[in-house]
Amino acid sequence: MRTVIRFVALGIALVGLVFWFFGGPNLGWTKTQVPVLRKDPVTEQEYTEWQKNFVPGLDFVGAALGVAGLVFGLSWIARTPSVRSKKT
Repeated sequence: MRTVIRFVALGIALVGLVFWFFGGPNLGWTKTQVPVLRKDPVTEQEYTEWQKNFVPGLDFVGAALGVAGLVFGLSWIARTPSVRSKKT
């Protein structure tokens, strides 16, 4: 049982890290909007437009690793199945 819980903790940590890495590794806080530079076709001036886009940050990674650490810590509480030998 302990091994299963530890593999679950490893899976949580890996999923969090992979999601952060492939979601655009942001070294700041998680963002739900990103700035996009646009150019006005008439005046040709640049302006910033905000688009909705989820970019996971280091707080996302920290939360994933924290949950994985908590699950790993719970594995120490789980009992190991005892092996009972038959007496003949």
